[in-house]
Amino acid sequence: MSSNLEKLDLVPPDKVKGFFGSYYPPPELASHFINNKLEEIYSVKRVHIIVNPFAGKKNGNKIANLISQELQELKIDSITYTTEYANHAEKIVSDISFETGDSLMSVGGDGTISEIITGLLKRKDSSSDSVPLSIVPSGSGNSQANDMEVADYLDAMQRMTVGNLRKMDVGKVTFMVDGKEQIRYSHNLVGWGLGVDANILAEKMRFLGPIRYDLGSLMSIIRGKVRKAKCYIDGHLIDSSFILLLIQNTKTGGDRLTLAPMAHVDDGKMDLGIIYHISRFQVLKLFNQLKASGSHVWNPNVEYYRFKNLVIETDEPTAINVDGENLGTTPLEVNVVPSAIKVFH
Repeated sequence: MSSNLEKLDLVPPDKVKGFFGSYYPPPELASHFINNKLEEIYSVKRVHIIVNPFAGKKNGNKIANLISQELQELKIDSITYTTEYANHAEKIVSDISFETGDSLMSVGGDGTISEIITGLLKRKDSSSDSVPLSIVPSGSGNSQANDMEVADYLDAMQRMTVGNLRKMDVGKVTFMVDGKEQIRYSHNLVGWGLGVDANILAEKMRFLGPIRYDLGSLMSIIRGKVRKAKCYIDGHLIDSSFILLLIQNTKTGGDRLTLAPMAHVDDGKMDLGIIYHISRFQVLKLFNQLKASGSHVWNPNVEYYRFKNLVIETDEPTAINVDGENLGTTPLEVNVVPSAIKVFH
């Protein structure tokens, strides 16, 4: 193997006895930030509130109004922007004229955060170095907020007014849409294979609420689709048939599923889980272990890596998902951008 290939050879703990037999306990969750050093204390003078009114329970506008009222009481200026279409948050952020003391606030889900970060990092100025982001969970999964333990808008505002900042890595994701190369910055996850199939099916069942993720996963497992691909992990080639490739910056994804329990958002790398061609029964067992707080990592059919650069090539374009959004197709490249943004912690 390549000397710069970081594969985690995880040793499972002793099984514990339960009502239905013995099982592996869930792994201990890694800290969200591995670096405990505060970046700086930031004094907010104005907040740009980016609202996705279609996210989650569609209560983003109501939450944004409450935030504006609270900020007014604190004598902090605010401007609210409401997104109207896909990628609108990216455009909004790219067009803002930032001033000293400005901050951004995301009121939406992980996809909204992704658009905001993308708009920030695509700017030609140094805004990504100076303008911090606070996160208000109002989406379906809220993985980043969940891992940061942000409970609601009041919690997010408390963190913002205290002003403690941490730097967070993101992944620069390059993919194809209608034959044209596109770039999105990922703070949460990038999926290829079964996870994307499940998400596509789940999006067609939004009326069912969070259970749609389980149903989408089960239907995808039954279909048992396997794909050939070339996967380059920091230059090391794995040419094989895969059920799933899951790239994680955060520990959780989907409806609070613990997908990468060892992941940190500031270690300069992203985590990768690989499942090769195995039987439907084995995949179903893995899914049940995953639901059990991430104990799937002890399964011998899961390989776990960390990387700085990842490339996925396929003979035919296949769907990819970035931060919960089905955006485009392979070929796919992910480059980790260390300490790319500042967030209120």
